[in-house]
Amino acid sequence: MTDSPATLGELFRSLGLSLTIRPVDDEDSWACTLTRPDGTVYEIDAVSFFDVDPETGDEWAVEPTPSRVMSVLAGGDVEADEDDGEAPADVTAETEAAVRAFLGDEAYELLLELDDAESE
Repeated sequence: MTDSPATLGELFRSLGLSLTIRPVDDEDSWACTLTRPDGTVYEIDAVSFFDVDPETGDEWAVEPTPSRVMSVLAGGDVEADEDDGEAPADVTAETEAAVRAFLGDEAYELLLELDDAESE
């Protein structure tokens, strides 16, 4: 990465990733498959994304985008299901290792930095 990406979307493109999404049975949930140029894949079984109106607090489901999915990889948008009663989940060491292996160390560190900057 000679020109360092400044956004999650730019990082996604600079890595040559592709994103395939498909709805899952659960309402407003999507299965996401990220694919590297060499054919290596990373699967997210089910994820939901919502936009929120800052004035009213109303939220609505939206489709995954490369930036949103990259944020999930960074652990920035991970929450426990409301039904399971657990506290919000952090990215586990196993998940972090899998994402790091998929993206590479340099790209993973940049992912964390960009996600942190975009969430502020």
